[in-house]
Amino acid sequence: MRASLSAASRQPDLPRGDPTLRPLAYNPGGTAPAGLPAAARSSLPQRLFAGPSFADRLAAAGNRPAGFDYLRLLLSTLVIVTHAVGVAYGVGETLRIFGGALRPAVALILPMFFALSGFLVAGSLERCRSLISFLGLRLLRLVPALAVETFAAAIVIGAIFTTLPLKEYFASPLFRQYFLNILGVVQFLLPGVFLDNPWPGLVNGQLWTLPWELYCYLIIAGITAIGLSRREDRALATILVVHAVIFVIYVLIRRQQPGVTVSGPVLILCFLYGIGFYLFRNRIVWSKALFALSLAATLLGLSFPGGDYLIALPCAYLTAFIGLTRPRRVWLVSSGDYSYGLFLYGFPIQQAVVASFGAGGQSWWANAAISWCLAFALAFLSWHLVEKNAMKLRPRLLATETNLLARLPGPDVFAGWLRSRRVIAAFAVVLIAAAAAATYLALRKPAENFPLLARLAVINAQIGEADADYVFIAGDSNAEMINSTHRLCGRNVVNAGISGAKMTDMNGHWAKFAFTKKPSKIVILVGTNDLHRKRNPTQPKYLDAFERNTDRLIASAAALSAKVFVAAVPPAEPSMIKYYEPAAVVALSERLKRACGRNACTFIDPFAGTRDGAEGLAKPDSTHDGIHVRSYREAMTSVEAEICG
Repeated sequence: MRASLSAASRQPDLPRGDPTLRPLAYNPGGTAPAGLPAAARSSLPQRLFAGPSFADRLAAAGNRPAGFDYLRLLLSTLVIVTHAVGVAYGVGETLRIFGGALRPAVALILPMFFALSGFLVAGSLERCRSLISFLGLRLLRLVPALAVETFAAAIVIGAIFTTLPLKEYFASPLFRQYFLNILGVVQFLLPGVFLDNPWPGLVNGQLWTLPWELYCYLIIAGITAIGLSRREDRALATILVVHAVIFVIYVLIRRQQPGVTVSGPVLILCFLYGIGFYLFRNRIVWSKALFALSLAATLLGLSFPGGDYLIALPCAYLTAFIGLTRPRRVWLVSSGDYSYGLFLYGFPIQQAVVASFGAGGQSWWANAAISWCLAFALAFLSWHLVEKNAMKLRPRLLATETNLLARLPGPDVFAGWLRSRRVIAAFAVVLIAAAAAATYLALRKPAENFPLLARLAVINAQIGEADADYVFIAGDSNAEMINSTHRLCGRNVVNAGISGAKMTDMNGHWAKFAFTKKPSKIVILVGTNDLHRKRNPTQPKYLDAFERNTDRLIASAAALSAKVFVAAVPPAEPSMIKYYEPAAVVALSERLKRACGRNACTFIDPFAGTRDGAEGLAKPDSTHDGIHVRSYREAMTSVEAEICG
């Protein structure tokens, strides 16, 4: 493929439609062109990699090849089919089935979606006068349908399937936060919805790709703003540099392990190469042999660790190749573009099918078939009632663009301004700052915290199954390590401990607990993760913030139960002094006690038996790792009388 690109790139730029635009080896009649050397005429590689250019294929189809229409519909359907396994049998079964030999076929779906988007969006950008119309058209295409789906999921699906009384459902913070999806701030949960499903709690798991799609649009806008889209060589160099940086960060530094699907950065790379193939469409050969090689390379890359970050180039080629085919359009693709609606409505409908049909809805193939039909009906309505009507605003958008461009200074003014040394220096500083910020964002913890989502789903499922007078234990790992089979006060225990949580985190997690049943007693154990020396936890400013967050958490708990208990921070052994500040154990515990004194709660100390004096240190061998006590059963038994009294 690289050789074909290199050879094609040496051809002069010619007008579209000129037969000499095609690579020298192209000959639809099957015979070698006159004038070529005999060796070239008989060259097998030249015969294998002969073909028209991508630009020829586009021109022959009037820039609307049907292959892209069919491919969009196929990929959105495959998203529903693959999700059916997880929705029907749970995440664990998904990992078992799709984590092995089938993984490359499943993981290929989203990269092709993004490569297709990059190729088509690059063409759309070329037809726009400026970024005003380009970004405006993207918003018109995405936001109205997304807004309608968000309202439908929250108000209709959520209200039907929630286990909460409707008054509590609509009053929940989770309900209000769900509408942030319209802005691209993805929220997966609705209060009390789908908690008993095999994939519990998730209302719209498919939307995890939405922020990455928005990033892609911002990237192509940035490429255009700095003029790279008009310089093919610089655009290619930029794509290769970005690819190299992402590979180093995620494969060599972070050593990211593949899941069932690829990661967000891989999707961005596929989008970028889709742009690249459009920019180089005059030079790239549409070849069945290259398609076969690209398919093999993509599937191979998806088969081994780190290979995900090598597939973007071949994946973009095979996507563009399929898209540039010209099958006859049938009604399913000629009457509208239903792929976006299938993508939006597929997952919520699949969860609703499982919740409605029970065992009948939990067969993956039945779920896929029923859900596709229902999702297609909604996609049909979305296209004809929402998406198509939203695009009727295009003339107004273009008129607004014309007015804005007429008021802007001419190109000569901008050219003189850009030649200013101060402006160049400022622009360089901005680029360096942007590169530093991008590196930080790439190296930080990913935004999609699926283990946390899974833990929250488990907690909410246990709340739904608990007895009416259950005891709710929340906090960090010190809470999570309490065995929930150890009944407190003779009652069920729901363990809502989340390892790693600080006091600030706990307030955020609390809003995601779906209290379908109110607990009779609430016990809170949090503070250990606030002890870390890097936080400087004895600083008055930090302690004040900790106490304010404690007040908030106690208020949230008191709204559910009249019996709220807050535990002191457990001590740390001397071996942990390198990481934890013993003095903060005393200081934070004192702040917890003060907060309880002001609010409706009781301060308890389950860890009194492990303390060695009053300095925040633990007795020797009283913990199993320096920070977690050896027996949480003994710790909770020591305060059971206070909790149950």
